[in-house]
Amino acid sequence: MSEEVAERVRAAIADHGPIGFDEYMDHALYGPGGFFESPPVGARGHFVTSPHVHPFVFAHCVRDALLDAWFALGEPDPFPIAELGAGDGTLAGALARAFEELPAPRPAYTGVEISEGPRGALAASGYATASAVAELEPFQGVAFANELLDNLPFLVARGASDGPVEIRVGVDGSSLVEVEVPWAHVPAPPRLDPGETTAVPIGAFAMLDDLVRVLRRGYVLAIDYGTPGGATGGVRGFREHRPVADVLSDPGGTDVTAGVDLSMVAAHARSLGLRAFEPVTQAAALAALGHDRWERTMREMQAMLQERGRGSQAVRVWEARSRASLLADPSGFGRFWWLALATDGLPEPEWLRRTRGLD
Repeated sequence: MSEEVAERVRAAIADHGPIGFDEYMDHALYGPGGFFESPPVGARGHFVTSPHVHPFVFAHCVRDALLDAWFALGEPDPFPIAELGAGDGTLAGALARAFEELPAPRPAYTGVEISEGPRGALAASGYATASAVAELEPFQGVAFANELLDNLPFLVARGASDGPVEIRVGVDGSSLVEVEVPWAHVPAPPRLDPGETTAVPIGAFAMLDDLVRVLRRGYVLAIDYGTPGGATGGVRGFREHRPVADVLSDPGGTDVTAGVDLSMVAAHARSLGLRAFEPVTQAAALAALGHDRWERTMREMQAMLQERGRGSQAVRVWEARSRASLLADPSGFGRFWWLALATDGLPEPEWLRRTRGLD
């Protein structure tokens, strides 16, 4: 436990009573000594994301989704791309290499990262950075976020016999505990049965509020786990690639996350004048963006290598295929959701059109 973080949480509770999960996350994840002060992703970190599983395949699929946006925007060159929650730069590097294969466009990439440690790593790799969406200069292009929305501050609602209650964080002796208070926020959560829990993604709402001020014309792509609509379940914690049952037991030392209700995000986007398209699963999106074609090619290469007696090379191809298959596994990353938004007047992206019928 970071005692510095725990003391700040206790001080906040002493000052104004039990705090919302959004305030707890501000301290535990993003404040000094918080979980994201140093990059926590990767095999040597606490969890992995899709670009860590197979950077080549995932980055090429994202690149082709961005290319559809580039064509719809009239092929601007350079092509402004903002990655929100850019983390340690794994996806940034893989995307840069994928774009280098093409004669155009030249991506004008900016990594938006609130935590100083990851932002410094991005800058050291030569990428332009910003600590918040509000710092971006107005642009026409694409903003995308991979596994960010689930980590943005949220409120927690639980169903009760007389309506939803908010789950806040209080103190009992030396321990941090859940405290139920009447729900008093707008928007209200979706209808919940008694005991059913969901996250209300107010951090995602705030990010969109800032984004519409700087995105003059373009697309937004958010990739995350959750539901297309309805209750998302309770809060989750992770450390060293293992789940943590009590996210209040180790403030600053545990990731705090919850599934995203994409219907609430889409509704807020529409209230800001954005167009929200129906979300699709990552498995279907990757199939439409070339994952299946890559898999067939690699399978044929593996068979050819085996026939020629080059067993060690065939094994390496098989290992790459196995890693890439995790991206579309319906029990894992494949059940993530891709939500596309657009400013007024822009068409549905071509990759999304291809995805319909594959989902």
